[in-house]
Amino acid sequence: MILIGLTGGIACGKSSVSRLLQDELGMEVIDADVIVRELQAPHAACTRLIAARWPLCVHPETGELNRAELGRVIFGDAQARRELGRIMNPAIFRAILSRIVVAWWSDLWRNGLAAAPTVVVLDAPTLFETKTFTYFISASVVVSCSEERQIARLHSRNGLVAEEAAQRIRSQMSLAAKRRLAGYVIDNDCADDFDALRVSVRACAGWMSQQSNKRLTCIFGSVIVAAVGCVGGLGYTGYRLLLA
Repeated sequence: MILIGLTGGIACGKSSVSRLLQDELGMEVIDADVIVRELQAPHAACTRLIAARWPLCVHPETGELNRAELGRVIFGDAQARRELGRIMNPAIFRAILSRIVVAWWSDLWRNGLAAAPTVVVLDAPTLFETKTFTYFISASVVVSCSEERQIARLHSRNGLVAEEAAQRIRSQMSLAAKRRLAGYVIDNDCADDFDALRVSVRACAGWMSQQSNKRLTCIFGSVIVAAVGCVGGLGYTGYRLLLA
């Protein structure tokens, strides 16, 4: 299995790219945003921790998270972002890793090691910031556009004025830094030209399929060998004890 990391700046069109890969090209996408929403469901463990730290961000009766209020809190405060990360990141890691393992094992079960590897996309806004899953991916793709386009989209989509939009953009790793780390960049500066984006995504999908699948095979293969070795060692020890 080839695991490709997909990331980008806020309002760059990463979600549109992800939908095209999934809906039109049939790729499996592990969506970190969807996972975060599941973890922040009403009365979920993470939501309760957020409520304990920022009571105004969670409805006291329904347990529903007020995402707009939480956004106002964290985008203007680096310390608050770090605190939210300490709450969310361990749970996000466990959830994403479990999905990667399931996808890898399913691909191995269906196709074996001889068939052409399946491409699975990890859609993660903070792929480079958290760094954890950069060790698992074969390559990364960044969706990029100009800051002017980001501000215009944030105004249209979220109703943010230019200053608020710029603050949210500055709170993230710069697109220039992400582009330097990427193996492939999709430029998405066209305002309404979805066909142009579709062409770019198809070209990117071809590039994805040419990447190596050795990373995950080595990681999970080593884990399986180690686990089998431990089980075998325990079995042999038990056998010797029975003979003693």
